[in-house]
Amino acid sequence: MKPFKRTTMLRPLASEELRLEAPEWVEDDTVTFYIPCWFYVDSVFDGIHVETDQNDDYINLYCIYNIRAQSVQLSIIYANNSAEDGEQDFEIEVEMDEATSAALLKLAAAWLRAERMNPGNEGLT
Repeated sequence: MKPFKRTTMLRPLASEELRLEAPEWVEDDTVTFYIPCWFYVDSVFDGIHVETDQNDDYINLYCIYNIRAQSVQLSIIYANNSAEDGEQDFEIEVEMDEATSAALLKLAAAWLRAERMNPGNEGLT
């Protein structure tokens, strides 16, 4: 796949598709969460073609939570196993719909509250 930098969502992520795992503090006010993709990613993200027999590509999806700004971003790392001519894995910024953004912000804020009360919490749905 030829690398690209940005994608849009073709539909909102459903609540059962949103699970924040493996929180990692990136900075004092930023936490990154892994989101497992047990859904058909080609139906959610424009331009992603990994659900095929034609390549071994896959994505890793991350939620970046800025505590100070109370905002979330979605980022994809595209594992470009079908790369040609020296192409590498690449990062894609996701333009989110309002419903997915609000749901992720609610989950991330709930994780932070739980983390402050009980450090070591591993995941939230």
